[in-house]
Amino acid sequence: MRLTLRQSPVALHFGDLDTRCLQLNGHPGGWAVHSSSTWAAQGDGRHAQAAEQANADLRSLRLVGKDALLSFSSTPVSLSLVPVDAESRPRLERTLEETAARAIQDPEGVTFRYLSLSTEDSILAREEYLLLSVGASEIRRAHHAAEALNFRPCGAEMSAFPIARALHAARGHVEDPWGFLHLGWSHSLFGIVEDGEIRFLKSMQLTGETLFHRLQSTLENFEQQEVAPAAELVASLQGEELMPREASHAAGENINANTIDQMHRGCVGHAVEVLHSLRSESEGLAQEIRACLRHFAARHKGVRMDRIELTGIGASLPEVEKSIASALALPVSLARPFTALGIEAPDNILMEEHMWCAPLGLALRGYA
Repeated sequence: MRLTLRQSPVALHFGDLDTRCLQLNGHPGGWAVHSSSTWAAQGDGRHAQAAEQANADLRSLRLVGKDALLSFSSTPVSLSLVPVDAESRPRLERTLEETAARAIQDPEGVTFRYLSLSTEDSILAREEYLLLSVGASEIRRAHHAAEALNFRPCGAEMSAFPIARALHAARGHVEDPWGFLHLGWSHSLFGIVEDGEIRFLKSMQLTGETLFHRLQSTLENFEQQEVAPAAELVASLQGEELMPREASHAAGENINANTIDQMHRGCVGHAVEVLHSLRSESEGLAQEIRACLRHFAARHKGVRMDRIELTGIGASLPEVEKSIASALALPVSLARPFTALGIEAPDNILMEEHMWCAPLGLALRGYA
C-alpha cells in the first residue's frame, strides 16, 4: 500500500523569548521538516512582533495550507490542582469557574479548561482536576497574529500538552509513567505522563532565567580570577562593559543559541565549579520534584518512574542536565524527539531539539 505524502498543519508556538513555526511533510513514521523558522519576540506584544517578522519571511518559508495550530508558554496561563470530593462534585463547574476567575485577572475575561487526573487505579475517593486558566486577551492576540499571516487558527493549547505529545510519540507506546521537566525562561513545569495522557502537572519555582543568571555570576567570578576565556564571554554578554547582573538581559533580550554556545565555551574546564554553583538550585528543584513524585505515587498505588526528560532553554545551559540528575538520583536526559522519531530536520533544529518540542507536538496533533 502506497502512503500519500502530505503536510501537517502549520504549528505556531508563542514562547517567552521567541515564536517558533514548524510544518512537517510526509506521513506518520516518515515525517520530515518541510519548513521552520524562529522570530525573537517578548512580552504582551510578542504575538504582533512575531507576525510582523514572519510576514517578511512567508514567501521563503513556502508553507502549505491555511490551518494553524497555536500554543503559548505557561507565563500567561494559571495551573491549579483542584480536589473535589463527593459532596462538592455536584457544583464542579461552578467551583472550577470561581477558581479560574481568582487565578487570572484579565479585563477581557478568562477561559478555562480542566482535566481529570483521577484514574480507575486511583486509591483515593476524592477526585483531582487540573485547571488551566488563560486570559481572553492572550488567546485574542495569538489568533490575531495567525490571522494577520492569513492562517486559519484551528486549535490552541498550553505548551505542556504539545510537549507531552511530542515526547510520548518519541517514546513509543510505553505504558509505564514517565516525567518531563520543562525549564522555560520565565516558567518551568513538571509533568507526569501515563498511557499517553498527562496525569500530573505542576509549575516549578526554578526557571531558565534563574539558572542563566546563576551561571552568569559564576562566569563573572572566573573573570575576576583572570580567566581569559570567561572574561571575553562576559564582555560579549554585557556589551564589553561589565554591568550588574540584574541589569544584564533583564527581559531575556538576545538570549539565543549563540548566547548559550558562548556560555558553554566559557565554562570549559570548569565543570566542577559550575556544578558546585548549581547545587543549591538543583537541590531545591529536586525537593519539589520528589514531593510531586510522592504525591503521584500515593494516589496511584506506589507507581514509580525511571526517567525524566528535559526541555526548554534552561535545559541547554552548561551542566544543568548533570546537576539535576545528580540531585534526583534518576536518569535525566535532554529530549530528542526528532532523532527518536527519525524526522529529517535541518541542523539548527537537531542542535536544539529540546527547544522544538512544543511546535513538534502541535504539528503531530492528530497523527501521534
